[in-house]
Amino acid sequence: MGKKKLFVWLSGQKSRMQRNQSIPDGKYSIKEFSKEHAATMEDSDIPELIRRESDDEDGGFYFSGKSGLKPFKPFLFASISAIIIGSVLGVFMLNLFVDINQGMSQQNDPVPVADNTDEDNEANKSGKDKTASSMAIKPTTAYVLQAGKFGEKANADEMAKAFSRAGFPAIVWEKGDYFFTLSGIAETENQGTQLANEMTDKGLEVYVKEWSSSKSEIQLSKSEKQWVQAYQAQWKDTLAAVSNGGRISAEKWKEIVNGTPKETEHIANFTAFLEEKYQQMGQADKRQSQMLLLNLWKQFNQLVVD
Repeated sequence: MGKKKLFVWLSGQKSRMQRNQSIPDGKYSIKEFSKEHAATMEDSDIPELIRRESDDEDGGFYFSGKSGLKPFKPFLFASISAIIIGSVLGVFMLNLFVDINQGMSQQNDPVPVADNTDEDNEANKSGKDKTASSMAIKPTTAYVLQAGKFGEKANADEMAKAFSRAGFPAIVWEKGDYFFTLSGIAETENQGTQLANEMTDKGLEVYVKEWSSSKSEIQLSKSEKQWVQAYQAQWKDTLAAVSNGGRISAEKWKEIVNGTPKETEHIANFTAFLEEKYQQMGQADKRQSQMLLLNLWKQFNQLVVD
């Protein structure tokens, strides 16, 4: 077994000594060294010394301060390891949940739809919708003063002129295989009878007949449908007013005329006719008001038939 070198601490420094080597200057002995070290330990913060094997090739051992953290090293190592592992796992799980939430958000988000707001607004400004759909036109019923029924239009026209010369304007309405000469309109049969009596007093023979317009379905845009509904309501209101002895109101019809859809494709001919008749509404008397209503009714029916 080889000799091991001895290391001791002298004056705060590690010194190597042989087993038979004396302490320099004979100043220290092992006993004295121990006393001095003990006194130093009591008066300072120098850590406790422990014996350690030297890593030198020639072996030996030495003394060094005892670390106060050694008992806690396993705990510290485990704690630091746990912190590192926890941090790594935390970052991983955070990224995982973020990816999952993004995926669910994408699934729940509605599919983007093309924004046609500008186009729709432009269509509304111009009064023209892009598409047309069917609108059912129900028949309108009123009572007319029938002056004659003819198989030829020329005869019906002659009768209309005769009534006009007598002061009672008339129109010719083709219906089925016949041409009818009509010279007045009323909301009810009794009102029609009163009008007929006035003509009888003038030597004119007329008949009060219930009259219905045609029913059909026509293709209209949304704005056109709204306008037609407004027109029909105004026509009926005017018929009620005129039948009670009043006259047609140009002011009320102004709203209908001004609300005519622009660039309309389906009712252009009728709206042009209405604008023409509107110019006569302001000066129309009782009889003329009836004829304006009859003409509008006939022309609107033509729109439905065609």
